[in-house]
Amino acid sequence: MVTSSEIVKKLNLQAHVEDKVDRPVSTAIYFLLPSGSVSKLHRIPCAETWHFYLGEPLTILELNEKDGSIKLTCLGPDLMDNQQPQYTVPPNVWFGSFPTKDISVSPDGVATKAAPRDNENHYSLVGCTCAPAFQFQDFELAKRSELISYFPKHESLISLLTSAD
Repeated sequence: MVTSSEIVKKLNLQAHVEDKVDRPVSTAIYFLLPSGSVSKLHRIPCAETWHFYLGEPLTILELNEKDGSIKLTCLGPDLMDNQQPQYTVPPNVWFGSFPTKDISVSPDGVATKAAPRDNENHYSLVGCTCAPAFQFQDFELAKRSELISYFPKHESLISLLTSAD
């Protein structure tokens, strides 16, 4: 199995920094999430389609501000295990993601973090496509205390996918 470091080198992955004056019609990136890492809860004003490429399944968490519920979508190669090869997050929805085997979520939404794993051999490689194009000035990182006040039942999960205020 290829390691996460080998993927970074082979695909020439770098920190995502965009400081331009143009506005592309769409953007597409590779996104490598090693075990032990999360994509923190955030929202953007465009739809973002996630594509599974390699490694372990990845879970996308969405928070529904209308009814306080959560939605968990698993990206991965095993269609018979309810994994999807791609999924689109709607615009203006709080969402984040994590390697599925790193965090278990009970039916009532309580999250438990798994024991640490080797992040060289346990990772999720996905792609993210935004249309209209992703722009950093549109990116809104969630504040833990605010989300917990809206979604108190899901405090454990929100705490794992946000930084302390």
